[in-house]
Amino acid sequence: MERDSGIRLERLAVDGGMSNSDECMQLQADIMGIDIDRPAMRETTALGAALAAGYGIGIWGDFHELQGINTESRSLFRPTTSEAAREKLFKNWERAVDRAKGWVSDENDFEE
Repeated sequence: MERDSGIRLERLAVDGGMSNSDECMQLQADIMGIDIDRPAMRETTALGAALAAGYGIGIWGDFHELQGINTESRSLFRPTTSEAAREKLFKNWERAVDRAKGWVSDENDFEE
């Protein structure tokens, strides 16, 4: 993301199923070298749908009323690795991604 945007990331906000793993979130922080910020309620797609539905039927009259939702009881994972260790972790992650590629060599490998 930094390479594409040209903007240095200082913190990454996460949600969804994978963010339930403390180990995975700490690994993210260690590999990326930035803080990982996880909300208490991690299924934010469902939360967003519920908020939109509530707004649509008039439970809230203004979007400003929703500003504080899901902002309390957040977990912050801070990097604990050196720059050298971080580079090694990132290289290993890139190797794992490369190894995961190419499982299907032809579209006809799957029968319909």
